[in-house]
Amino acid sequence: MRRRTFLAGVAGLGVGAALAPSAHAGPQSRPNGPWLQENQTVQKVALTANTELGPKLASIAARSKGRMAVEVAGHSATGWPIHLARFGEPQAGKLPVLIQTQIHGGEPLGTEVVLHLMQTLATSSHPAVQDILERLTIWFIPRLNMDGADFRDATGFLVQRRQNTQVWTPQEWGLAAGTPAPWYLPRNLLQPGRVSGYDINRDFHPDLTFRLQPGDEALLPGESALPGFFVTPEARTSAAVFQRLHPEIFIDHHHRGSNVESETENQLTTLQLIGLVTEGTPEFPLDPAVRDLSFRVNVLVYDALRSIGQSPFGGITRYPDVELPGTALGSYALNGAGIMLYETRSAAQKSMGMLVQQSLIGMGVTLEALASGAIDAVDGDRYWDIPPAGPSISDPHL
Repeated sequence: MRRRTFLAGVAGLGVGAALAPSAHAGPQSRPNGPWLQENQTVQKVALTANTELGPKLASIAARSKGRMAVEVAGHSATGWPIHLARFGEPQAGKLPVLIQTQIHGGEPLGTEVVLHLMQTLATSSHPAVQDILERLTIWFIPRLNMDGADFRDATGFLVQRRQNTQVWTPQEWGLAAGTPAPWYLPRNLLQPGRVSGYDINRDFHPDLTFRLQPGDEALLPGESALPGFFVTPEARTSAAVFQRLHPEIFIDHHHRGSNVESETENQLTTLQLIGLVTEGTPEFPLDPAVRDLSFRVNVLVYDALRSIGQSPFGGITRYPDVELPGTALGSYALNGAGIMLYETRSAAQKSMGMLVQQSLIGMGVTLEALASGAIDAVDGDRYWDIPPAGPSISDPHL
């Protein structure tokens, strides 16, 4: 079966190579980033540093013989380049797909996943890859939150964190100097001695052109069930890419702690997925066809990972129900894109390769099904049969 052959090709990418220590990863790193759990360890020197990302992308593009192009789509709040890798351009007859990772700087494995996936798309001669490139336009934002990915403590150790690094500048939007910051700039980061920064994944709005202006002060206290305000350059960069491509599918890669499968099953989950993050509003309704496409993509990946013989990908569950129109997923779903969220388990060093492999297989299956049309045969109603996420646990070793 061709799908199995393609998956075998993905599995043969040499995942261990990206996870091996690098001599160029920068200062020594401590394994205590916010996405880790107590008693876990991970060597961040095994991950792609900000300074390495551009050269790695350029190297893949150089070997792609024209398949892949790389550009700087924008810059972070502190000036890091935000890269965009493009396989093809928008055109009639090609389904557009946008894959974004590391919107939270402390959730790094998605970057490693897409680097491997781009390498395969750029160099493989497999017929399934050829079909994908002929029938899809695929763009990647391989690391949106460059600031959070390079966040260091006072001693220079890389700790990574969820937020970017940015201060609140109300005058930039024509607001009074004392106007309180948006609610998703954590108040603890406004205390003396703390480095402030926003949760970028609450900074999106269904109106992709929205910008704060005088009179919007009452919106800022907000809450997670309401849209954000596009005050971060990272969210604005992502939205600008979305508006260029108009993707029909948007995939966002994250980490989410450690959970057991259910109240009665104590197996650790390896992945939580979701295809519905907002029901929409009267002004920005969710298209039922978009919701159905989202459900079909999620069911496809669930089935594929569960069907692999002797699969290590156990306890795949559905992310808790949410109402988050201020996320990239929520905003983009309300703009016509079917969505899938990857929330992989927090990674100890020994599980990193397996978790990268899991997402590679899921994304590979998705791209092939979109290219072949097999996605149309998936029963989206089965989305609700995916078991809901079980309780979270503070220490997966207990």
